[in-house]
Amino acid sequence: MPTWTERLPVSKSIIVESVFEQVRNAAPPGMATSLTIDTELADAGLDSLARMDVVNGIEQQFKIRFDEESLYDLETIQDLVELIEFQLDPQADSAGPVSEAAAVVVSSDAPSAMKNIASPMTIASESNDVSLFPEIVQFANRVAGMESAGVQLPFFRSNESVQGASSTIQGRSVVSFTSFDYLGMAQDDQVTMASKEAIDRFGTSASASRLVGGNNTLLEDLDVELARFLGTEAASVFPSGYGTNASLFGHLFNEEDLILYDDLAHNSIVQGAKMSTAKRRAFPHNDAKFLDDLLSDIRGNYRRVVVAIEGVYSMDGDFPNLPHFIEVKKRHQALLYVDEAHSLGVMGPTGRGICEHFGVSANEGDLWMGTISKALGSCGGYIAGRRALIDYLKYTTPSMVFSTAAPPASAAAALTAIRVLLREPERVSRVREQASLFLKLADDSGLNTGNSDLTPIVPVILGNSRMCLWMSQELLKHGINAQPILYPAVPENASRLRFFLTAAHTDEDICRTVQCVSDLVQAGRQHFPEAV
Repeated sequence: MPTWTERLPVSKSIIVESVFEQVRNAAPPGMATSLTIDTELADAGLDSLARMDVVNGIEQQFKIRFDEESLYDLETIQDLVELIEFQLDPQADSAGPVSEAAAVVVSSDAPSAMKNIASPMTIASESNDVSLFPEIVQFANRVAGMESAGVQLPFFRSNESVQGASSTIQGRSVVSFTSFDYLGMAQDDQVTMASKEAIDRFGTSASASRLVGGNNTLLEDLDVELARFLGTEAASVFPSGYGTNASLFGHLFNEEDLILYDDLAHNSIVQGAKMSTAKRRAFPHNDAKFLDDLLSDIRGNYRRVVVAIEGVYSMDGDFPNLPHFIEVKKRHQALLYVDEAHSLGVMGPTGRGICEHFGVSANEGDLWMGTISKALGSCGGYIAGRRALIDYLKYTTPSMVFSTAAPPASAAAALTAIRVLLREPERVSRVREQASLFLKLADDSGLNTGNSDLTPIVPVILGNSRMCLWMSQELLKHGINAQPILYPAVPENASRLRFFLTAAHTDEDICRTVQCVSDLVQAGRQHFPEAV
């Protein structure tokens, strides 16, 4: 008897098999072995990024472009097949991925319906007892399962003290590769002294938002110093880097607009795009050519289009070709938003970021976002760009207007860190040298460091979450603190340990660590043969 796909018209059969292939390629190993037309994309292991990989692959294969809004409600393979059919032939019976029968219908007898809903007898306990929420029960079971297997979760390890690249955990000194303090500013005597003096002068909290009373001369000076350092007309410090991204997209872009972001963009960018009423979609990592082709097809459908990328990507330690993205944004009259959280202080000869690295002016972009919590050893975020834009954002952005300003000690620390960096640019060279040493030794040992490109972020890709957890646990026994990055933060076959290099790491720290990692990888492959 022929299978159900063989009984379909040839054109639809081709579509279905193409979808199956794209789903299998994007799914974690073992998650998409038995697909049917009714398989839910979530059950196949496709998170939001993996779904966009499928969508992008289909668009290229069939030479079509999906309407961004139509992508939001994809649940099953059937939904995707119907969407492709409709895109190829809008006159076909299929009207899109979601049938009218699947829509939620509200009873016309609203009071009666509300009465039934309100009755305690009709409400399942997992809906009103927080401890029984399915996601909470599932999480607790997952943790219990790992612990019963002898795996200690490496997250939320408590540092009892921190000195340079070393910290104390459970009374034992370890070399840490978990810190963003790339330039050693958080431990610098000049920086810590300025922070202490700020507490004596202003107290421990700004005690209000900058708009209504929390502003101070330290924050004003930091705004000016950041703009001068970055080469922009103006800058403004926000209380939180995450909050800046999460708030700003919804503030500047609405239903007439489109937000395009790299599919490895930080969660704060993705969440900011989701909270906006603008249309949104991801594009393949660092693929300016795909972005160019996409905008050629759809740019005219929107008022504003913003392209969001990062200066250095925090999972892989690679970076975009900034001039290529600037060319694309100019060609299509789009806006360019660059998150420099991990590129400020480490890219370019003097640490001014990705613009300095490529030798381009910051005026070529539009919105330069970053944090002062990484290379500058402090806490908070910033936006930099043209003065008219920054003045508007200072008065209107929710995360600025409705949040207490960064503490005086944080502002003083970042301000002093910039000034120290101006006097001591060799710190940037030191970080690059340490990253180069780690990469060379890892390569010599046959470790997979992915696309890391002489930035302070170096992954060691193992391709197995359980092995990553085991490795992190074993490394701590050897006096090395490194964190695993697991699915769904990255695809399962890209699970990894992530190492942050700093100017405080010694050559001996790095040599011993790479050797230990290499030895453990060899031992671990005997226990986890499915690892990369």
